[in-house]
Order: sequence, then C-alpha cells, then structure tokens
Amino acid sequence: MAKPGQLLGTNVMERPNSVRCSSLQSDLKRLGALAYHRLESSEELVRKFYHFRRSDHGDSNHLRKLYDWLFVPITLWPIDIEGLLRAALDRVASSRRLDKRIILLIDLLPLPPSNRTLRAVSEHEHSVQHGSYESLIRARHKYDQIESQLARDRTFQVQWNSIKAHFEVTKFADHKGIIRRRLVAERSMREHWPVRWIKTADRFHAVFDVFCQRWHLYGIRRDRPLLLKLTVNLTPFGTMIFIPAYWSFDPKRDLNWRAITALHKARGVPKQGQKLSANQLAARLEAIDAAKLSKEADARKLKGEARLSWMSEKLNRDVRTDERQLRRILAKSRDEPIAHVGPIAKPKKRVRLGALKGW
Repeated sequence: MAKPGQLLGTNVMERPNSVRCSSLQSDLKRLGALAYHRLESSEELVRKFYHFRRSDHGDSNHLRKLYDWLFVPITLWPIDIEGLLRAALDRVASSRRLDKRIILLIDLLPLPPSNRTLRAVSEHEHSVQHGSYESLIRARHKYDQIESQLARDRTFQVQWNSIKAHFEVTKFADHKGIIRRRLVAERSMREHWPVRWIKTADRFHAVFDVFCQRWHLYGIRRDRPLLLKLTVNLTPFGTMIFIPAYWSFDPKRDLNWRAITALHKARGVPKQGQKLSANQLAARLEAIDAAKLSKEADARKLKGEARLSWMSEKLNRDVRTDERQLRRILAKSRDEPIAHVGPIAKPKKRVRLGALKGW
C-alpha cells in the first residue's frame, strides 16, 4: 500500500515545498549544490523564470511544475527538463500559450520527489560524477588488478597506436580529454546499430567500439585506458547494477547490499510481497463490508452498544471489539484502492481477519 503522500502510479513522494516560498538567491544556492555543474548551465534560466513570475500568465501552474523539476537531480529526469523549460519560457515570452502536447507532457510528470529522495540521489550523483562507487562496492582490488595488467599489456598498446595511425583521435575527445565509446542501452539496445562507413566519425566510432569491447573499456583519456568498473547507478526507471565482463563476480563479497538497498528505497518504495498483499486485500474487503453494515445499522437505527455488537457479529469479530477498532476499519474503506504488483497468490492457510495487525 502506498505511504501517505505517495502517488499511486508514480515512484515519487509528494513534495510540500512550493516555488512560491523560495527566493532567487536560495534557488541559485540549491542549484549550485547539485552535481554536473547545474548552476553554470541553468542560472540564466532561473533568473528568466523569476522575471516571468511577475506576470499573470494562463500557464503559470504548468511552468511552476517544470521549474520545480529543474531542482531534481538530473539522474531522475525522464527527459531534458532544462531544455523543455527553456522552450516553454521562450514560447511564453513571445506571448503564446503552451501548446496542448506540452501541457500533456507536463501533466504526465509526477510531482518532484521528496526532500529525502533529493538528498540521497544528489549525494549519489556527486559520487558518480567523480567515478567513486566505493560506498556501494567492496572489491576494488579486482579492478586494480586488471587495470595494472592492462597498463603493461604490449598488445593493447600496439592496437591503440594502430588506431591513432589511422585516425586523428583528439578530434573525438570531449572537454575532459576523454574519448568515449558509444553507449549500450537497456537490454543491449543500440541506436547506432546499423554500420555506417561514409563519414570519418562513423568509421572511427565503429573501430573504437570494437577496441573498447576487446579491452573492457568505456574510453581512453590521453592514451590512458579507462577500465570499466563494477557500478551501481540510479536511472529514472530504476537501479542498475553493471558487472564488467572481466569481473569474477561474488555477490556476497563484492557489493554492499545494505547501501544499495538504502539507495534504491530512497525513492519511497513501499513494502511488497504476496503475504502482505493478501493481508491488505483482506483488510480492504473487510472495510468495504463494514461500510455497508454501517449504512444498514443507520437504517436499523442502531446506536451505542447495540450497534457495536451487531456490526462486530456481522464482521465475525470478537464481541469485545471496541468502537475505535471499528472506526479504523471504516477509515480503510475511504482509502484509495490498493495497487497490486503482480497477481496475489492464494495463501496456503486461510487468513484470519482477527489475526491482522492491530486486532
């Protein structure tokens, strides 16, 4: 069952803080605390939004929602929120309303995550930015061993020199001097799968991808091989554990499962399980029956002890059930329906309603 404040159909908790309570300087400070130089890329956008706030625009609520998402760690963004907000503000600046498709997109966005989630994910982002996974893994020596062997491998050096002889490799380096291979997405899907051999860049990336697969690399930095690590990363859709092909994996010793579980649960994931779901369903059905019985008791004009005894008997409850317990049962009938994850298996033993927690 979802926790108070959690929205069914989302993986986030409702965030009570509103942009209305913020100030320009505090927002810039929040942005500066995020990883990946977010203040440098979005400071002008924040100032632009504050200028917009002075006007009374029909799309204010949608723009505020986008603005709140600007302060969510980029790891949890389903799309480029910064680019979308920039495009939306440009449209408003030209005295136009947001089109229906942008409105649909913003409506589909859940509320930003809770402050607890933001803190946990932000800390994780800072670690990832610096390539540090030590809090989540426990077998750094395996990485160090292969990295040391690779640095001394003559075949590796010969192959890299051969690539440099055919391509001006510095053209493909980023601002950090890193030449990166192309990424492989979930389930090994690749947008760059069709081979293209016309442009020099296409040829280089095809050659470099094969080279990186041969030596278990994610890239090269100034002739230094960048070996893949055992990593744990959050994505907008879940938590991804990557085990390099060279890694002799020991699930008990190599990973800090307690820290990984805490990181994953930081999203506000509710408890799940067949027994838990069965008990929740039983409690929900009992609550519905109790609501019907309450209306029938009203029709019978039952009050006090007579009403309590009659309802307890109909619900197969102990006659000693007090009024507070009945109120708790009735309160469940007003809750949102339970969201199930997968089918609920029949319990081997009959679930006694009287054995549920709180009774």
